[in-house]
Amino acid sequence: MIYIIISIVGLLVIVALFTYLFKSKQKPDDTPVVVPPADCCGAHAICEKGLKRVDEKIEYFDDEELDQYRGIPSDRYSDEQIDQFREVLYSIQPEELSDWFISLEKRGLELPDVLKQELC
Repeated sequence: MIYIIISIVGLLVIVALFTYLFKSKQKPDDTPVVVPPADCCGAHAICEKGLKRVDEKIEYFDDEELDQYRGIPSDRYSDEQIDQFREVLYSIQPEELSDWFISLEKRGLELPDVLKQELC
């Protein structure tokens, strides 16, 4: 009985050694590494969003009524005004939020401080 156990343990050690040696001799994955151009910052999604800021066209999200608050500082909104921003904010798809923020910025609108805290 002891010979069987010693044989099984020995066999497992041999299999473990062959597995280790086989994996260490394998070539590293030959998938090509794509190097970004020298002028790339590496943050593609952010850079693309930055390009939207340069574009003159303003994208609206059914929020034209917010334009009346242009120039109001983010800490000076009334509760009714904040509710109007909140209504638009929570109707926007999550993937569209950054585009909406860019739209607000282009239109000279500041997001109320209360909503900034809700987003964090």
